Amino acid sequence: MNRLFVLLTAFLLNASSLAAQGPSQQTPQAPSPSVRSTAQEVVLDMVFRDKKGRPIRDIRPEEVHVFEDGVEQKLTSIRLVEGKTAAFSSAPKSSVESGSFALDPMREVRLVTLVFEALDQEGKRFFRQALKDILDMTPEQNLYFSVLTIDQKLHLIQPFTADHSALLKSVDRSSMWSFIQYQNQSTEIKAELQQILSQGEPQLPGAAGNSSPGGPSPSQIQSVVNWRMAKIQYDMLQAADAADRAYNARATIDALLALVRAQAELPGRKVILYFNPWMFIPEVVKEQYANLISTANRANVSFYTVDPKGLVTWDQEGAGRDYLSGAAGETRSQQMRGGTGEVSTMQARAAETAEGALRANPLLWLRDLAQQTGGATIAETNDWRAPLRAVMDEVRTYYEASYAPHIAVYDGKFRKISVRVDRTDVFVHARSGYFALPQLKRGQQLMAYEMPLLDALNAPSAPLDVNFQVAAERFNDHGPKIEYMLTLEAPLKGMTFEPQQDQKTSAIDAALLAVLKDSNGEIFEKFSKDFAVQVALDKVNAYKEGNLVQTFRTELPPGAYALETAVMDRNGKKMGIKKSTVTVPEPSTKLSVSDVVVVRRTDALKDNQILDAFYFPGGKVVPTLTRTLKGGPGNVLSFYFTVYPDRAVKNALKLTMSFYKEGQYLGAAEAPLPEMQPDGRIPYIANLPADKFTPGSYEIRIGVTQGSLTAEEKVAFQVD
Repeated sequence: MNRLFVLLTAFLLNASSLAAQGPSQQTPQAPSPSVRSTAQEVVLDMVFRDKKGRPIRDIRPEEVHVFEDGVEQKLTSIRLVEGKTAAFSSAPKSSVESGSFALDPMREVRLVTLVFEALDQEGKRFFRQALKDILDMTPEQNLYFSVLTIDQKLHLIQPFTADHSALLKSVDRSSMWSFIQYQNQSTEIKAELQQILSQGEPQLPGAAGNSSPGGPSPSQIQSVVNWRMAKIQYDMLQAADAADRAYNARATIDALLALVRAQAELPGRKVILYFNPWMFIPEVVKEQYANLISTANRANVSFYTVDPKGLVTWDQEGAGRDYLSGAAGETRSQQMRGGTGEVSTMQARAAETAEGALRANPLLWLRDLAQQTGGATIAETNDWRAPLRAVMDEVRTYYEASYAPHIAVYDGKFRKISVRVDRTDVFVHARSGYFALPQLKRGQQLMAYEMPLLDALNAPSAPLDVNFQVAAERFNDHGPKIEYMLTLEAPLKGMTFEPQQDQKTSAIDAALLAVLKDSNGEIFEKFSKDFAVQVALDKVNAYKEGNLVQTFRTELPPGAYALETAVMDRNGKKMGIKKSTVTVPEPSTKLSVSDVVVVRRTDALKDNQILDAFYFPGGKVVPTLTRTLKGGPGNVLSFYFTVYPDRAVKNALKLTMSFYKEGQYLGAAEAPLPEMQPDGRIPYIANLPADKFTPGSYEIRIGVTQGSLTAEEKVAFQVD
């Protein structure tokens, strides 16, 4: 036993520097709610045009009929919004309170977001010219423009501004940029937005809590507008940074979804001009795409899509048009029935048909995104000024209607919206519909794919068909709230891999949901992830040996919480549920040690960003929840924890690890701790040679001293 003690002591003296050196070289492995009882109001933007495409602006309220799933809805208001004025043209007087919009300066603001993706230099020149043409035809001061790009993730090039010269300069500077430069620019802008938000939201005279006499001045109104626009874009970047992305269509959807959600709370017209010459939505992300459509429609955001290739010499549509039209119709038919009832042969082959159509026509998804969100597509033309002018006309002038939908049960099914006008030859641009999703009491929004998971959590008997583990591990306690990392791990060998139509790949289609409920049983916080991964057939068996590992960060006030998690295997039509409790202690400023995490592997840190407690300088820890570890020569037992020193104490810190087997003390090893990071923590990885651990049950007690202060945590595990 002395030999084990000496070897571990020598090893630990070197282990203190491992966290700073970078990732270890291990073999990678493949990676009942409270809801509002009242109906959520639906706001619907509509543009009416005649058969020659000219806008119609004399529609009477009684001529407009809005239907959801074929049932006519009673409109509570409808108004023509034109330029800077909002003329109410209908609804009983009681439904529109006098001055209800007077203290919301954002209602008179028009937001236009320009997003480009996958553009070559010619495409970027097209984008720059299109922006200049738009600015030349929009002199209004209440029109604010923002420029973003999607390059591996969402990057902000120019925040919302009415300064036309600043917009053009930003685009000119970025025309030759790479991913790193996009990222650096976006990071700088994010810091500037954070500085604006740190000053707090300005209050207007006459608003709630502000009894100052007189009305607001133009500068006061502008300060509120600036603060609100800064907030939505800062929240957007926060959401984009937190998302886990790959280099595929999921990256596009995640980025656009972050953009849409950030604008959801703002009133008025929101338009996204999306430039992409090769938009492609494969079958494996169809649900995420449908969720993007639904979220945009509920957020009152319209997509106007642009194909910068212009007029080309080949037929981009060809035979694919009819095929996709039929496939989309069958797919939406299933959506609107909630997936119930008999399935026709065409419905069964809808995915295959749509896939073939997509390969034949790169324009179909651009058209579909625009059409379903009440926008339009500019494509196959070299004269884009006229259609751009039409787009800006629709930004300025439109009809806005609202109604409370007849929804008895929020079942997550797709509700189709249609609009009829009591005139001939009138064409309506309006949104296609949305998923009927409840709103949680804390204001969190549900996604369509979360509904079956939430239903399973609230079912009388918990399904146990999917095997997985979940844990909430405590980290930083030096603040008003306690930082926790939620980890969910599911063996992939228990998931269903379904062969794909290309006969070359197999796909896994899974989703997970975790909710933390407070002592009142209400959902305090919600986390979810939708997985759709294609694997080459010859790699499926190797992939099954891995685990699906997903982590989430949260900060919790002290108290008792219920942690409820669900994992769904769509291909296998299986579900698994686990429920546990989390007790959050009081915060502290004293010396403390986090929970000890068993390390599956470490991954390289791509962009030097520290996003959560599992990041350390040079890498990111991928945890495992297994407590049965493999011993023997060549294996390493890795553990990760973080030390939080007492900043008021200047004494050096000392680490001690004590080892126990079957409850018997084996020995201890000491090592110095590295320097504290700027954020006040000391992340530490201990890699122990597994060949020194014979089979049995072990416990390691992690002790840290700082002067007279001590802190201790422990980890138990089994060695085979």
